[in-house]
Amino acid sequence: MTRKWITIILTSTALASLVMAPASAQSIDDIQKKMSELQKELDQLKAKQNKGPVVKKAEPAFALGTSDGLFEFNIRGRLFADYVKASDDKNTMDRSGTEIRTVRLGIEGKAWKNVKYKFEADFADNEVEVKDAYMQISTGAGNIKVGQFKTPNSLDEQTSGRHISFMERGSFTDAFGFARQMGIGWGKGGSNWTANAGVFKGANGDDGDGSLTLAARATYGGQMSKGKWIVGASMRSRDTDSPMRYRQRPHVHLSDRFVNTGNIGNGDDFFYGAEAGFQLGSLHGAAEYGFLNVEEAGLNGDKASLSGGYVEVGYFLTGESRPLKLDKGAWDRPKVSRPVHEGGMGAIAINARFDRIDLTNDGLEGGEQNLWILGVNWYLNRHTRIMANYSHAKIDAAFDVAANGADGKNSVDALGVRFQVDW
Repeated sequence: MTRKWITIILTSTALASLVMAPASAQSIDDIQKKMSELQKELDQLKAKQNKGPVVKKAEPAFALGTSDGLFEFNIRGRLFADYVKASDDKNTMDRSGTEIRTVRLGIEGKAWKNVKYKFEADFADNEVEVKDAYMQISTGAGNIKVGQFKTPNSLDEQTSGRHISFMERGSFTDAFGFARQMGIGWGKGGSNWTANAGVFKGANGDDGDGSLTLAARATYGGQMSKGKWIVGASMRSRDTDSPMRYRQRPHVHLSDRFVNTGNIGNGDDFFYGAEAGFQLGSLHGAAEYGFLNVEEAGLNGDKASLSGGYVEVGYFLTGESRPLKLDKGAWDRPKVSRPVHEGGMGAIAINARFDRIDLTNDGLEGGEQNLWILGVNWYLNRHTRIMANYSHAKIDAAFDVAANGADGKNSVDALGVRFQVDW
């Protein structure tokens, strides 16, 4: 029986009872009471009919959920296809090639409202690698996360690869080994602040082995007349059973590495760093710098200190802005005012970055890399963009890398183009 007929029957029954009742009972109060009861029955009927699955959105992937908020199911994915051309001044590398940088599929959602889940795997290089795989329980004291996820470090690292300004993140995030690990974390925040901490032990596939890691990050921000600002700090302490290696490419992923410490230390290191960012209309900028102390890596078994960071600035030529999510402590997806599929030209942003990594200290000769990057991002719509990056890297004091020759110097020029879509 349809809702229409049920409503007609209930309404007719209520009216009939009013008409057939003794005249003394047909007061205004009685009529209002009967109509109130009828409304409650209709509301209950409507609630029962709306508890089933409904399509919540389709932008661009479909998501299902229930109207009471107890359950959600979202399909996730991304595809990054790159072309790279790179060469160095000493003719040890002349690279021109393509790669599927990232291809991911996954799901995320809710199970009984206060329990969230996420699973995502990467299929690049014809291999399957589990990325995020966790459950998160919301409580009054904060969110408890269990599984594999990123350690809470760095503004650039916590920003999704879908929303970073350049094809690759800051050099120090990769060189110092920021990554997803298995662990348990706690997080809490407000409209303009975040606090996260976690304890980790290895990653999926380590069979219970791997480093013991403690990490934490806090951010705070505010509003400006035409934008937002944010500052933050993070730390990470690792304790492993074997020496560590710190190295980095000159931006593009298909390039060789020209700074490299080799295996050093006793497996213990400690990172601490600061970060800041702002969005002011169509202008945005960010800066980070961090230090990594490596135990027993210097001369005579002393502690060695490595460092790295970046400063960047960008501007949307078409008037859009880069969203800064203060309650997440990360950059988000820009809104495209005139997408291509609606006859517009999309959104165009230009970006510039200076990036530095220093792997030399107290006898270490892993090298210094200073990197200048210029980039253009063309957003066809909110979920599709084409990126072009040109980078020039200057290498110095990198005596431990044979490609740099006896003087430890080199330079690398690279051009990268990425075609990106996510859902």
